[in-house]
Amino acid sequence: MKFRTKLFYSFIALGLMSTLLALFIIYGEASRLLFDEIRGKILSLVINSERLVDPKTVQMYIDDKGDMSAPAYQDLEQELLSIRDINRRSDIYVEFIYLIKRDPDSDRYYFLMDIGSDYTHRKRRYGEYYPSRMEIPPGLSKPFVTTHIYSDEWGTYLSGYAPIYDAQGNELCVLGIDVETREIYVELERLLLYGLIAFAISILVAAVFAYFLSKLVSSSLSILCDTVKSIGKGDFSCRSPLHTRDEFNELSIAINQMAKGLEERERLKIGFARYVSQYALEELLKLDKPITLEGERKKVTILFTDLRDFTMMAEELPPEEVLKLLNEYYEEMIEVIFNYGGTLDKFIGDGMMVEFGAPLEDKLQELHAVLAAIHMQLHLDKLSDKWEKEGRRRFIMGVGIHTGLAVLGNIGSEKRMEYTAIGDAVNVASRLERTTKKIDKRIIISKAVYEKVKDHFIFEDLKEIEIPGRKGIIQAYSLDPYAQKDLHRLQ
Repeated sequence: MKFRTKLFYSFIALGLMSTLLALFIIYGEASRLLFDEIRGKILSLVINSERLVDPKTVQMYIDDKGDMSAPAYQDLEQELLSIRDINRRSDIYVEFIYLIKRDPDSDRYYFLMDIGSDYTHRKRRYGEYYPSRMEIPPGLSKPFVTTHIYSDEWGTYLSGYAPIYDAQGNELCVLGIDVETREIYVELERLLLYGLIAFAISILVAAVFAYFLSKLVSSSLSILCDTVKSIGKGDFSCRSPLHTRDEFNELSIAINQMAKGLEERERLKIGFARYVSQYALEELLKLDKPITLEGERKKVTILFTDLRDFTMMAEELPPEEVLKLLNEYYEEMIEVIFNYGGTLDKFIGDGMMVEFGAPLEDKLQELHAVLAAIHMQLHLDKLSDKWEKEGRRRFIMGVGIHTGLAVLGNIGSEKRMEYTAIGDAVNVASRLERTTKKIDKRIIISKAVYEKVKDHFIFEDLKEIEIPGRKGIIQAYSLDPYAQKDLHRLQ
């Protein structure tokens, strides 16, 4: 889903929720006010009606025990009917009016007289208990109106109550009036209808507003998005043409600055790729400060490798087969070298020159170099197992490692340059690799490397040996890749 569509729906949803919330609050408050208004009318009605009931007639009726043939019954019935009929108006409609009295033994009320709208329907007899579900507060001493609408088989009502006292202030009974709540629901339905109309209008206005606002916002975003897509495809010369007076303009400026920086970075990367391996290049680009490559003198650990008898084997195979074997071999070895932070300096036929600690600093360069040498041997053995199954011969690799000072920088010409290490440390590592074939060892390291890693590996002391092509002797050590322990912990 496009951002413009999401934004449009978000505005609609916001308008919908806010309007519904406002409608809910207004409807609730209006319902409360309407309900309070009706209760106020019923309270006024019950107060005025209580004054129209003659206490003497009530007392005579009580003394007659509800005798329907007695004159008191006729008089009291007429009074209640009169009250009922004059209060059947459009704004308030009295459905039932009755007199009830508290039973001193049970604190419940029982009927004295019940006047209904239809004598064939609800008609309570004298002494019949008043329904207990009606909320008459205990100790009723002043007029009261129920706080909730209740329903029974006769309808839905609000009821008002007012005590009737004799001349001495004694409570004779309670006047009850049931008012039909139909008018409340009619008013609420009307209010709800107006609210729904207002809701529909507000949603329509919100939709129109959301459409134009989302279009305005998404147009700026679309320009920025197209620019970023072009940059993502490698067109670093692309620039955003957006010029507004809001945050999108700031974002446009930032994108243009980013594109300019990427353009400069790409030019540097293309030029720098002539000097170092891709791995070293990517790592160097992550650094905060640039590294100069002009004659830097630093301590590095040099690793040389060579496949024994590979030249002889190459004479027996077609060039395509030799190239395939070398590519398969280098793919395995380079992965190990890069895993331990090494930098591939160059390929030397079937051999390699690798540097640890350059061009990136590595405080554990000796340890990483030895670990790389061990795992290169292990990977070569697995590769040889595969080659044997394919009918080819196994290979053995010699590795020489030495650490010391070397000068790292450019060598070559303006047309072709190479970043490499030069110095006695490089020569010693190369001679140690040659010695592996002479004394039939897989890995030989110098004493300088041994002093840094002697606590982590098992070595064989070769004492002082002469290395070909160099004057003097050197203290050297060899290690068997399969005799080492805790390699996983060291990794």
